Amino acid sequence: MSEPVTVERLERALATCAYCITRHGADYMVPIFQRLERELAAAREAQDAVGRAKRLLETYHSPRLALAAG
Repeated sequence: MSEPVTVERLERALATCAYCITRHGADYMVPIFQRLERELAAAREAQDAVGRAKRLLETYHSPRLALAAG
């Protein structure tokens, strides 16, 4: 079973890919590098959205939400 994709794993993969491209002239890896950049941006955006949602609920005082939580 594979590990979940995390921001940290994507960052490591991106750094490894960048190393291969710059140190070994692995130009064929550029599309992979670009895909990893997109995946990392999406993962960060999702992570940010979850954080924003949590902060919103911490500051939102609705009697209806309070009943649902209890």
